[in-house]
Amino acid sequence: MGKTFKYIQYEDVLRTFNELKDTTLSERPLVIARHGDYSLLLESLGEDTLGLKIINNEKNQVVKDRVYFASKTTNELVARGVRHGCQKMAELNDEDVNNKRIQIWKWYLLDWRKKNPSESEKLFSKEGQWDEDTMKAERGIMDLEMFLHGDYLNLGNTLSLIENYLTDEKHKEMFKKFAIADIMEMTSEDTKDRAIEEAERKKCEEGEIKYHNYTFTVSVEATDKEHARAALLNYLAGDPRIRIQK
Repeated sequence: MGKTFKYIQYEDVLRTFNELKDTTLSERPLVIARHGDYSLLLESLGEDTLGLKIINNEKNQVVKDRVYFASKTTNELVARGVRHGCQKMAELNDEDVNNKRIQIWKWYLLDWRKKNPSESEKLFSKEGQWDEDTMKAERGIMDLEMFLHGDYLNLGNTLSLIENYLTDEKHKEMFKKFAIADIMEMTSEDTKDRAIEEAERKKCEEGEIKYHNYTFTVSVEATDKEHARAALLNYLAGDPRIRIQK
């Protein structure tokens, strides 16, 4: 969910620290990357001390930090730490998004139950049992994925749920801001996917499908080139669309 915006490449962080530790970094930290409400910062904690810090911008809270001694570390170790920091930001952001989505879904269920009192007892009784065939056939109100790609995308209704179930104005503002951004992102992705599918369908109908060759650089760990080539061929399972050059 969402994406990471990088401002300093992983491999450039140690060099950037050494170049700026006595100037810019002595005054303020630099943003290495952002993901959702999280930022990964580079800071100078002393003449030889490089700090990496993940902060939650919304809460102004430090989530995780790490220290390196610039003269004793390597570019690879710092780059790995930065990469792990970006992965951690993505995980934290996904967790935040899921928690907020589930909370809105709970309000949706409560709202549905209020409006359908005669059906709610039957529904919740059914949910207390496990029948795989029934579960597959009757995907509805209790299906989170169906909700996220259905009623949740009705921005007016979702904002109304937030307004009705939250009393704290600060929390209302937080959830409304989240819902608007989340729904806009989801609908833009859906629109893009539909546009691609429609374009491909038209090409199929008109017999205009064109195939292109794409080249990728792949690293394979092996004792020699032939072993590496064999390992790659084995991994790709002999797909006829893929040719490996010697």
